[in-house]
Amino acid sequence: MKRTNGFIQLTGLAAALFMVGIYLVLALNHSQSLGHHQAVDSLVRDLVLDMEVVRQHSVGNSFGKDYCKLILKEDFYVLQHLYFVKKKRPYPPGLRVTKGMVQFDVYGRPKYKMVVVVSSERERYERRIVVAAQTGRIRIE
Repeated sequence: MKRTNGFIQLTGLAAALFMVGIYLVLALNHSQSLGHHQAVDSLVRDLVLDMEVVRQHSVGNSFGKDYCKLILKEDFYVLQHLYFVKKKRPYPPGLRVTKGMVQFDVYGRPKYKMVVVVSSERERYERRIVVAAQTGRIRIE
């Protein structure tokens, strides 16, 4: 019966387990960062859709008395028609959004400076929603 050195086999096994552990840690960090990116992108898409609703309502209302606005608060945003809340949505945890109000005139142009920044608190990942001052076109940067 041939004897083998158990120390070499144990060292090889420990090195293999160490490599697998490093791989799993890197894969877990990558999947968490993708989750944060997805949360930011999802919130930006929802905000843009609600901005389009506000803009279409303002363009369709030629009198200007029946207003619709989007109010961005620290923890949630509200889609408001006159004094009634049509939609209230909290932000996912770990995201920051600039506070402000989104409102358009009867021609579809923004009433205020329109740049909304959605960013992740943990990572350096952000998306900007910019509304053109002359045309009212909404774009994501």
